[in-house]
Amino acid sequence: MKRYSDGGGYGSSGGSNQSPSQTQQGGVGAGGNFKRFRGGPNDVELRLLIPSRVAGSVIGKGGSNIARLRNDFKASVTVPDCPGPERILTIFAELENGLKVIEEVLPALDEVRQKFGKGREGEHGGGEGHNGGGSGRDDYDIRLIVHQSQAGCVIGKAGTKIKDLRDKTGARIKIYSICCPQSTDRVVQVFGTAETSINCIREIMELLKTAPIKGADNPYDPHNFDDYYAEEYGGYGAGGGGSSGPSGGGGPRQSRFGQAPPSGGNRGGGGFPPRPGGRFDQPSGGFGADGSFGSPQGHGDLSGPPALSGPAVRNSTQVTIPKDMAGAIIGKAGQRIRKIRTDSGAGITIDEPLPGSTDRIITITGTASQIQMAQYLLQQSVREYGST
Repeated sequence: MKRYSDGGGYGSSGGSNQSPSQTQQGGVGAGGNFKRFRGGPNDVELRLLIPSRVAGSVIGKGGSNIARLRNDFKASVTVPDCPGPERILTIFAELENGLKVIEEVLPALDEVRQKFGKGREGEHGGGEGHNGGGSGRDDYDIRLIVHQSQAGCVIGKAGTKIKDLRDKTGARIKIYSICCPQSTDRVVQVFGTAETSINCIREIMELLKTAPIKGADNPYDPHNFDDYYAEEYGGYGAGGGGSSGPSGGGGPRQSRFGQAPPSGGNRGGGGFPPRPGGRFDQPSGGFGADGSFGSPQGHGDLSGPPALSGPAVRNSTQVTIPKDMAGAIIGKAGQRIRKIRTDSGAGITIDEPLPGSTDRIITITGTASQIQMAQYLLQQSVREYGST
Protein backbone atom coordinates (compact mmCIF):
# COMPACT_ATOMS: atom_id res chain seq x y z
CA MET A 1 0.00 0.00 0.00
CA LYS A 2 1.08 3.57 -0.41
CA ARG A 3 2.80 4.69 2.78
CA TYR A 4 0.63 7.65 3.63
CA SER A 5 2.28 9.58 6.45
CA ASP A 6 1.08 12.48 8.60
CA GLY A 7 2.29 14.87 5.96
CA GLY A 8 0.46 13.06 3.21
CA GLY A 9 3.59 11.66 1.58
CA TYR A 10 5.58 8.54 2.05
CA GLY A 11 6.51 7.27 5.47
CA SER A 12 9.58 8.37 7.36
CA SER A 13 11.60 5.47 6.03
CA GLY A 14 11.38 7.13 2.67
CA GLY A 15 12.86 5.19 -0.18
CA SER A 16 14.92 5.79 -3.24
CA ASN A 17 14.29 5.94 -6.94
CA GLN A 18 15.83 2.54 -7.53
CA SER A 19 14.94 0.32 -10.39
CA PRO A 20 12.89 -2.72 -9.49
CA SER A 21 15.89 -4.97 -10.09
CA GLN A 22 18.02 -2.96 -7.68
CA THR A 23 15.33 -3.17 -5.06
CA GLN A 24 14.90 -6.87 -5.67
CA GLN A 25 18.54 -7.63 -5.03
CA GLY A 26 19.13 -5.25 -2.17
CA GLY A 27 15.70 -4.54 -0.74
CA VAL A 28 16.41 -5.84 2.74
CA GLY A 29 20.02 -6.10 3.67
CA ALA A 30 21.45 -8.13 6.49
CA GLY A 31 21.42 -5.01 8.57
CA GLY A 32 17.68 -4.62 8.16
CA ASN A 33 17.60 -1.44 6.08
CA PHE A 34 14.35 -1.60 4.13
CA LYS A 35 14.45 0.30 0.84
CA ARG A 36 11.26 1.87 -0.44
CA PHE A 37 10.56 2.43 -4.11
CA ARG A 38 8.81 5.64 -5.10
CA GLY A 39 6.28 5.07 -7.83
CA GLY A 40 3.89 7.30 -9.73
CA PRO A 41 1.37 9.66 -8.13
CA ASN A 42 -1.42 7.07 -8.26
CA ASP A 43 0.69 4.12 -7.18
CA VAL A 44 0.02 2.32 -3.94
CA GLU A 45 2.18 -0.08 -2.01
CA LEU A 46 0.90 -3.55 -1.22
CA ARG A 47 3.01 -5.72 1.04
CA LEU A 48 2.31 -9.40 1.52
CA LEU A 49 3.98 -11.74 3.98
CA ILE A 50 4.73 -14.98 2.15
CA PRO A 51 6.53 -18.23 3.03
CA SER A 52 10.11 -18.26 1.76
CA ARG A 53 9.48 -21.63 0.17
CA VAL A 54 7.14 -20.11 -2.43
CA ALA A 55 9.38 -17.15 -3.29
CA GLY A 56 11.05 -19.11 -6.07
CA SER A 57 7.70 -19.68 -7.76
CA VAL A 58 6.93 -15.96 -7.58
CA ILE A 59 10.31 -15.00 -9.00
CA GLY A 60 10.46 -17.73 -11.64
CA LYS A 61 13.46 -19.34 -13.30
CA GLY A 62 16.08 -16.68 -13.86
CA GLY A 63 13.60 -14.06 -12.66
CA SER A 64 11.34 -14.67 -15.65
CA ASN A 65 8.03 -14.58 -13.78
CA ILE A 66 8.74 -11.48 -11.74
CA ALA A 67 9.98 -9.71 -14.89
CA ARG A 68 6.74 -10.64 -16.65
CA LEU A 69 4.68 -9.28 -13.76
CA ARG A 70 6.58 -6.01 -13.85
CA ASN A 71 6.15 -5.62 -17.58
CA ASP A 72 2.54 -6.78 -17.86
CA PHE A 73 1.21 -4.68 -15.01
CA LYS A 74 3.62 -1.72 -15.01
CA ALA A 75 4.52 -2.51 -11.43
CA SER A 76 7.55 -2.66 -9.19
CA VAL A 77 7.49 -6.19 -7.78
CA THR A 78 10.17 -7.24 -5.30
CA VAL A 79 10.83 -10.27 -3.10
CA PRO A 80 14.08 -9.49 -1.26
CA ASP A 81 16.08 -12.50 -0.20
CA CYS A 82 15.91 -13.66 3.40
CA PRO A 83 17.38 -16.80 5.03
CA GLY A 84 14.38 -17.17 7.33
CA PRO A 85 11.02 -18.85 6.71
CA GLU A 86 9.20 -15.73 5.52
CA ARG A 87 9.71 -12.92 3.05
CA ILE A 88 7.87 -9.78 2.02
CA LEU A 89 6.43 -9.44 -1.46
CA THR A 90 6.20 -5.71 -2.17
CA ILE A 91 4.18 -4.34 -5.07
CA PHE A 92 4.15 -0.72 -6.22
CA ALA A 93 1.55 -0.02 -8.87
CA GLU A 94 -1.83 1.52 -9.46
CA LEU A 95 -4.27 -0.31 -7.24
CA GLU A 96 -5.98 -2.41 -9.89
CA ASN A 97 -2.67 -3.43 -11.41
CA GLY A 98 -1.34 -4.31 -7.98
CA LEU A 99 -4.37 -6.50 -7.34
CA LYS A 100 -3.79 -8.24 -10.67
CA VAL A 101 -0.23 -9.01 -9.59
CA ILE A 102 -1.56 -10.58 -6.39
CA GLU A 103 -4.04 -12.60 -8.40
CA GLU A 104 -1.21 -13.81 -10.63
CA VAL A 105 0.89 -15.02 -7.69
CA LEU A 106 -1.95 -16.83 -5.93
CA PRO A 107 -1.07 -20.14 -7.61
CA ALA A 108 2.36 -19.86 -5.99
CA LEU A 109 0.63 -19.60 -2.63
CA ASP A 110 -1.21 -22.84 -3.30
CA GLU A 111 1.06 -24.58 -0.79
CA VAL A 112 -0.39 -22.51 2.02
CA ARG A 113 -4.01 -22.68 0.93
CA GLN A 114 -6.31 -23.28 3.83
CA LYS A 115 -8.65 -26.24 3.88
CA PHE A 116 -11.14 -25.22 6.54
CA GLY A 117 -13.01 -27.53 8.81
CA LYS A 118 -15.53 -26.07 11.22
CA GLY A 119 -15.07 -22.34 11.51
CA ARG A 120 -13.68 -20.73 14.59
CA GLU A 121 -14.11 -17.14 15.59
CA GLY A 122 -11.13 -14.87 15.75
CA GLU A 123 -10.44 -12.16 18.25
CA HIS A 124 -12.13 -8.81 18.16
CA GLY A 125 -9.63 -6.09 17.44
CA GLY A 126 -6.73 -8.44 18.15
CA GLY A 127 -7.69 -10.91 15.48
CA GLU A 128 -11.05 -10.59 13.84
CA GLY A 129 -12.33 -14.01 12.85
CA HIS A 130 -14.29 -15.18 9.89
CA ASN A 131 -17.96 -14.83 9.26
CA GLY A 132 -18.92 -18.39 10.05
CA GLY A 133 -19.61 -21.36 7.87
CA GLY A 134 -17.24 -23.69 6.13
CA SER A 135 -15.00 -23.04 3.18
CA GLY A 136 -13.76 -25.08 0.30
CA ARG A 137 -10.39 -26.14 -0.95
CA ASP A 138 -10.23 -23.12 -3.26
CA ASP A 139 -9.67 -20.73 -0.36
CA TYR A 140 -6.37 -18.88 -0.13
CA ASP A 141 -4.53 -17.48 2.86
CA ILE A 142 -3.26 -13.97 2.05
CA ARG A 143 -1.39 -11.96 4.68
CA LEU A 144 -1.41 -8.24 4.02
CA ILE A 145 0.93 -6.05 6.05
CA VAL A 146 -0.37 -2.69 7.30
CA HIS A 147 0.95 -0.05 9.66
CA GLN A 148 -0.32 -0.43 13.21
CA SER A 149 -1.89 3.04 13.18
CA GLN A 150 -4.08 2.02 10.24
CA ALA A 151 -5.45 -1.20 11.68
CA GLY A 152 -8.18 0.68 13.50
CA CYS A 153 -9.71 1.96 10.27
CA VAL A 154 -10.08 -1.64 9.09
CA ILE A 155 -11.57 -2.83 12.37
CA GLY A 156 -13.85 0.16 12.95
CA LYS A 157 -15.61 1.20 16.11
CA ALA A 158 -16.78 -1.92 17.95
CA GLY A 159 -15.69 -3.97 14.94
CA THR A 160 -18.24 -2.42 12.59
CA LYS A 161 -15.89 -1.94 9.62
CA ILE A 162 -14.51 -5.44 9.66
CA LYS A 163 -18.01 -6.87 9.94
CA ASP A 164 -19.05 -4.80 6.95
CA LEU A 165 -16.03 -6.07 5.02
CA ARG A 166 -16.89 -9.66 5.79
CA ASP A 167 -20.52 -9.15 4.82
CA LYS A 168 -19.69 -7.25 1.63
CA THR A 169 -16.91 -9.50 0.32
CA GLY A 170 -17.61 -12.83 1.97
CA ALA A 171 -13.97 -13.07 3.05
CA ARG A 172 -12.75 -14.25 6.41
CA ILE A 173 -10.52 -11.65 8.01
CA LYS A 174 -8.20 -11.76 10.98
CA ILE A 175 -6.19 -8.79 12.23
CA TYR A 176 -3.33 -9.63 14.57
CA SER A 177 -2.99 -7.25 17.48
CA ILE A 178 0.73 -7.87 17.97
CA CYS A 179 3.16 -6.12 15.63
CA CYS A 180 5.69 -8.06 13.61
CA PRO A 181 9.05 -8.25 15.43
CA GLN A 182 10.92 -4.97 15.76
CA SER A 183 8.44 -3.14 13.55
CA THR A 184 5.30 -1.03 13.52
CA ASP A 185 3.52 -3.38 11.13
CA ARG A 186 0.59 -5.71 11.73
CA VAL A 187 -0.71 -8.62 9.68
CA VAL A 188 -4.20 -8.66 8.19
CA GLN A 189 -5.00 -12.25 7.24
CA VAL A 190 -7.60 -12.72 4.51
CA PHE A 191 -9.17 -16.09 3.71
CA GLY A 192 -11.33 -16.72 0.69
CA THR A 193 -11.46 -17.66 -2.96
CA ALA A 194 -9.28 -15.72 -5.35
CA GLU A 195 -12.12 -13.36 -6.29
CA THR A 196 -13.29 -12.93 -2.71
CA SER A 197 -9.80 -12.25 -1.40
CA ILE A 198 -8.93 -9.75 -4.13
CA ASN A 199 -12.20 -7.87 -3.56
CA CYS A 200 -11.52 -7.78 0.17
CA ILE A 201 -7.99 -6.44 -0.30
CA ARG A 202 -9.36 -3.78 -2.66
CA GLU A 203 -11.81 -2.65 0.03
CA ILE A 204 -9.08 -2.64 2.67
CA MET A 205 -6.81 -0.53 0.49
CA GLU A 206 -9.60 1.99 -0.05
CA LEU A 207 -10.03 2.21 3.72
CA LEU A 208 -6.30 2.71 4.24
CA LYS A 209 -6.35 5.71 1.91
CA THR A 210 -8.53 7.47 4.48
CA ALA A 211 -6.12 6.80 7.35
CA PRO A 212 -2.64 8.33 6.96
CA ILE A 213 0.13 6.63 8.91
CA LYS A 214 0.67 8.18 12.32
CA GLY A 215 3.73 7.91 14.50
CA ALA A 216 6.93 6.02 13.82
CA ASP A 217 7.08 3.96 10.65
CA ASN A 218 9.41 0.99 11.02
CA PRO A 219 8.61 -1.54 8.29
CA TYR A 220 8.94 -5.20 9.13
CA ASP A 221 12.22 -6.81 8.13
CA PRO A 222 11.77 -10.61 7.90
CA HIS A 223 15.37 -11.05 9.02
CA ASN A 224 13.92 -10.28 12.46
CA PHE A 225 11.38 -13.11 12.37
CA ASP A 226 10.68 -14.89 15.65
CA ASP A 227 9.73 -18.53 15.24
CA TYR A 228 8.20 -18.88 18.69
CA TYR A 229 6.40 -15.55 18.38
CA ALA A 230 5.13 -16.19 14.84
CA GLU A 231 1.75 -17.46 16.01
CA GLU A 232 1.07 -14.15 17.70
CA TYR A 233 1.97 -11.74 14.90
CA GLY A 234 0.70 -13.87 12.01
CA GLY A 235 4.06 -14.99 10.69
CA TYR A 236 5.37 -18.25 9.30
CA GLY A 237 7.36 -20.52 11.57
CA ALA A 238 10.50 -22.43 10.70
CA GLY A 239 8.33 -25.06 9.05
CA GLY A 240 6.88 -22.39 6.77
CA GLY A 241 3.36 -22.94 8.00
CA GLY A 242 3.16 -20.40 10.78
CA SER A 243 -0.29 -19.53 11.97
CA SER A 244 -2.50 -22.03 10.27
CA GLY A 245 -5.76 -20.14 10.34
CA PRO A 246 -9.16 -21.52 11.23
CA SER A 247 -8.33 -25.15 10.64
CA GLY A 248 -5.53 -25.13 13.17
CA GLY A 249 -3.86 -27.81 11.10
CA GLY A 250 -0.30 -28.67 10.35
CA GLY A 251 0.66 -29.92 13.79
CA PRO A 252 2.71 -28.10 16.41
CA ARG A 253 5.85 -26.28 15.35
CA GLN A 254 9.14 -26.78 17.12
CA SER A 255 9.86 -23.46 18.76
CA ARG A 256 13.23 -21.80 19.02
CA PHE A 257 13.18 -22.66 22.72
CA GLY A 258 13.10 -26.37 21.94
CA GLN A 259 9.49 -27.06 22.77
CA ALA A 260 6.33 -27.32 20.75
CA PRO A 261 3.77 -24.65 21.62
CA PRO A 262 0.31 -26.02 22.33
CA SER A 263 -2.02 -26.09 19.37
CA GLY A 264 -5.62 -24.97 19.21
CA GLY A 265 -7.32 -21.65 19.71
CA ASN A 266 -4.38 -19.68 20.93
CA ARG A 267 -4.00 -15.98 20.54
CA GLY A 268 -3.49 -15.03 16.93
CA GLY A 269 -2.37 -18.38 15.60
CA GLY A 270 -2.73 -22.10 15.20
CA GLY A 271 -6.47 -21.69 14.93
CA PHE A 272 -9.08 -19.18 15.95
CA PRO A 273 -10.37 -19.33 19.54
CA PRO A 274 -13.37 -21.60 20.07
CA ARG A 275 -16.76 -20.69 18.71
CA PRO A 276 -19.54 -19.89 21.18
CA GLY A 277 -20.49 -23.02 23.02
CA GLY A 278 -17.02 -24.54 22.69
CA ARG A 279 -15.82 -26.44 25.73
CA PHE A 280 -12.41 -27.05 27.19
CA ASP A 281 -11.78 -30.61 28.33
CA GLN A 282 -9.53 -29.60 31.19
CA PRO A 283 -10.71 -27.77 34.30
CA SER A 284 -9.84 -24.11 34.47
CA GLY A 285 -8.13 -22.56 37.42
CA GLY A 286 -9.22 -19.29 38.93
CA PHE A 287 -7.82 -15.86 39.56
CA GLY A 288 -7.86 -14.66 43.13
CA ALA A 289 -9.01 -11.27 44.33
CA ASP A 290 -5.44 -10.50 45.40
CA GLY A 291 -4.15 -11.05 41.90
CA SER A 292 -3.14 -14.65 42.41
CA PHE A 293 -3.60 -17.55 40.06
CA GLY A 294 -5.39 -20.56 41.36
CA SER A 295 -4.50 -24.06 40.29
CA PRO A 296 -7.10 -26.11 38.46
CA GLN A 297 -8.08 -27.46 41.86
CA GLY A 298 -8.21 -23.97 43.35
CA HIS A 299 -5.29 -24.29 45.75
CA GLY A 300 -4.47 -20.60 45.71
CA ASP A 301 -1.38 -18.68 44.69
CA LEU A 302 2.32 -19.33 44.74
CA SER A 303 4.24 -17.47 47.42
CA GLY A 304 7.61 -17.58 45.72
CA PRO A 305 9.47 -18.80 42.67
CA PRO A 306 9.53 -22.59 42.53
CA ALA A 307 12.64 -24.65 42.07
CA LEU A 308 13.03 -25.79 38.49
CA SER A 309 12.95 -29.50 39.17
CA GLY A 310 10.59 -32.41 38.87
CA PRO A 311 9.74 -35.04 36.29
CA ALA A 312 10.12 -34.20 32.61
CA VAL A 313 6.58 -35.28 31.76
CA ARG A 314 4.79 -32.55 29.84
CA ASN A 315 1.38 -31.53 31.09
CA SER A 316 -1.12 -28.80 30.36
CA THR A 317 -3.17 -26.67 32.72
CA GLN A 318 -5.49 -23.70 32.38
CA VAL A 319 -6.22 -20.66 34.51
CA THR A 320 -8.68 -17.83 33.98
CA ILE A 321 -8.09 -14.10 34.29
CA PRO A 322 -10.35 -11.07 33.89
CA LYS A 323 -9.92 -9.88 30.32
CA ASP A 324 -8.91 -6.39 31.43
CA MET A 325 -5.81 -7.84 33.10
CA ALA A 326 -4.50 -9.50 29.95
CA GLY A 327 -2.49 -6.44 29.01
CA ALA A 328 -0.52 -6.68 32.24
CA ILE A 329 0.63 -10.13 31.16
CA ILE A 330 1.10 -9.57 27.43
CA GLY A 331 2.93 -6.25 27.68
CA LYS A 332 3.78 -3.86 24.89
CA ALA A 333 4.14 -5.78 21.61
CA GLY A 334 4.02 -9.00 23.63
CA GLN A 335 7.34 -8.40 25.39
CA ARG A 336 6.24 -9.58 28.85
CA ILE A 337 4.59 -12.80 27.74
CA ARG A 338 7.63 -13.65 25.63
CA LYS A 339 9.94 -13.13 28.59
CA ILE A 340 7.73 -15.30 30.80
CA ARG A 341 7.84 -18.05 28.18
CA THR A 342 11.61 -17.80 27.97
CA ASP A 343 12.22 -17.67 31.72
CA SER A 344 9.85 -20.51 32.55
CA GLY A 345 10.37 -22.70 29.49
CA ALA A 346 6.61 -23.24 29.32
CA GLY A 347 4.31 -22.83 26.36
CA ILE A 348 1.74 -20.14 27.18
CA THR A 349 -1.27 -19.08 25.13
CA ILE A 350 -4.02 -16.62 25.98
CA ASP A 351 -7.42 -17.18 24.40
CA GLU A 352 -9.75 -14.35 23.54
CA PRO A 353 -12.92 -14.19 25.69
CA LEU A 354 -15.96 -15.93 24.36
CA PRO A 355 -18.87 -13.64 23.43
CA GLY A 356 -20.49 -12.37 26.60
CA SER A 357 -17.62 -13.52 28.80
CA THR A 358 -15.43 -11.21 30.87
CA ASP A 359 -12.69 -13.81 31.34
CA ARG A 360 -9.83 -15.08 29.24
CA ILE A 361 -8.30 -18.51 29.55
CA ILE A 362 -4.54 -18.99 29.78
CA THR A 363 -3.22 -22.41 28.76
CA ILE A 364 0.19 -23.36 30.16
CA THR A 365 2.04 -26.39 28.79
CA GLY A 366 5.27 -27.88 30.08
CA THR A 367 6.75 -29.97 32.84
CA ALA A 368 5.36 -29.57 36.34
CA SER A 369 8.18 -27.23 37.34
CA GLN A 370 7.84 -25.17 34.13
CA ILE A 371 4.11 -24.77 34.70
CA GLN A 372 4.66 -23.75 38.31
CA MET A 373 7.31 -21.22 37.36
CA ALA A 374 5.08 -19.82 34.61
CA GLN A 375 2.19 -19.42 37.06
CA TYR A 376 4.45 -17.59 39.47
CA LEU A 377 5.78 -15.24 36.78
CA LEU A 378 2.29 -14.57 35.43
CA GLN A 379 1.10 -13.76 38.93
CA GLN A 380 4.03 -11.42 39.49
CA SER A 381 3.35 -9.65 36.21
CA VAL A 382 -0.29 -9.04 37.15
CA ARG A 383 0.68 -7.74 40.57
CA GLU A 384 3.32 -5.43 39.15
CA TYR A 385 1.52 -4.12 36.09
CA GLY A 386 -2.15 -4.83 36.73
CA SER A 387 -2.89 -1.39 38.13
CA THR A 388 -1.04 0.57 35.43
